[in-house]
Formats: sequence, structure tokens, C-alpha cells
Amino acid sequence: MTIELKREILDLIESSELHAYLMEHTERLKLRDYVSIIAGAPISLKRKQGLLHSLEVMPDLKQQDMDYIKLCCECVNLTVRYLTMKSGIIFLVQLMGYDENNKSEVIDGPYIAASLADVKRATCNYYDEEPGTEWQTLYWRIELYVVKQDENKKTEFLSPEYTYIMDKNGEIPYFIHERRSLNYLKGRLGSMVENQFYSACPNLNLPVPYQPGDVLFIDCRPYAPGAFYCLLKEVGDDCCGIQCEYVDEKGNLETGALKHGDYFFNHGKVYQYLSPLYRAKVVSKDELNWDDYVRRKQKC
Repeated sequence: MTIELKREILDLIESSELHAYLMEHTERLKLRDYVSIIAGAPISLKRKQGLLHSLEVMPDLKQQDMDYIKLCCECVNLTVRYLTMKSGIIFLVQLMGYDENNKSEVIDGPYIAASLADVKRATCNYYDEEPGTEWQTLYWRIELYVVKQDENKKTEFLSPEYTYIMDKNGEIPYFIHERRSLNYLKGRLGSMVENQFYSACPNLNLPVPYQPGDVLFIDCRPYAPGAFYCLLKEVGDDCCGIQCEYVDEKGNLETGALKHGDYFFNHGKVYQYLSPLYRAKVVSKDELNWDDYVRRKQKC
């Protein structure tokens, strides 16, 4: 892989500390780590498609890696193809946010549209008609239904083929393949690709430069109800290796696995799509004293 392509992919990580560390230690990353970064990044599907195809044409790939990248490209190509179909589809659109308990909630909708262009025009008009709305913690959830004509079958209710997540700028970074159980991508590698792309979870397992005792500031909005601080208790390389401490809504201390999105209270009732690793920032003791922060939260 060229250094230019490595840099383009690692530039998707906004965390300055993690970005610098990975650029200095690219030998610690495998091809599938780069795919994971692309899959979870908050960028458009079109850009993800382009980066994956850049990986696909790299020379000297092992056969298993070639097969894996081919399936990744097939996976994203398929979802983009459905998204841009000219007819025979229906979009159900909901505005997503959080309730007073910071739980993921449908804020408005559902609305119906017949094409992606109609969805984007309608959401643009929605912004114009709701100028006072706080969009920092809002995004769109879009279900795609395929209308099939089959006179030999009884009439059935439609089930979504895909669910897409769209930000306020009209970019679609994430999707969920609702028919995943049909195993469109066959075999063990196909299952790995489905787990990589067809899920709504914040998992990203990368080596990190952090140390126990570091305080992180993490802002994954709109895919989290706010920005949060957490204190690292343990730092290891596996998916559960980074254990962090945070304060819940009642002022109690809790511990969770950072890479699995367990770094703030109520995390289990939030639809997370963005891994905290993309935007984690190390906070100096001059900026925030953890013990003082905990005491303030417990007094609230």
C-alpha cells in the first residue's frame, strides 16, 4: 500500500493523538484495519466506495486479501446501487434525536419519498422551515423498501431492504442491511464483511497511544446525545482492552469498554454509529482535573 493511500485513510481519524501515532506505527496495522477505518468513518458512501476500490487495485495482495477486498467493494456497490435506483423503491424517513433521558428517539416523521433526490430536497426544505432547531444532535434515519410486482404471490407488507443514516448535510455515511440474514455474501469471508459493514455499532479495534490515567474528551454527536469525559483505567490491544471510568446521570462512577462505545451513561439505549476512537482527545490536567470533575458531577 502506498504511503499516500495510507495517509488518506488515516486522515479519516480526527483524533490528533491517534492519527499521529498510527502514522508513525503503520507497521502495526493490517489491511483489514484500514478497511475498518473506512467502514466506520463519518464520510459519504461514495467516498468509502472510492477508497475501497483503491485498495482493490493494489498490487501484490495475497489471495485471501484480494477476495476480502472484492467482497467489501461488492458490499458497498450493492448498497449504493439500491440507493440510486430510479424506480420501484419507497423511502421512509424519520428524524432521529434524543429524549429527556438521552435515549435515542424518533423526533419527527415518518415521511415518505419516492427517490433519494426527493429525500434530500424534502430534508433541505425541512431545515428552512425549522430555523430554530438545534441540529447538533439530530440526524435522519431512512428505510428503503423495494416494491416487487408478483401476481402469483399474496399481498404482503413490505419489509425494508436497507436502512441508511444521513447527516444534516445530506451525506449518508452508514447503512444497515436489513436482509443480512439471507447471507448475500457467501462463506466465511462474506460473513466477516457483513459484520464489518452491515451493522450499527461503534466498534473499531486499533492500537492506541493512550495510557492509564489519561482523560479523554469525546464528541461523537450527532451519534451520541452529547460530548463526554472519561478516565482510562486500563489500556490493552484487544476490543475490550481499553477500560474507562465515567460518571452516570446520578453521579455514580461506572466502568466500560471504550472501543465498544461504553464511555457514557445510557450508552446501551443510544444508536451509536461512530466509534469514539475517531474523535477522542487527550485532556491535560490543566484543562480538567478528573477528581474535581467527578465531585462537581456528584453535586448536581
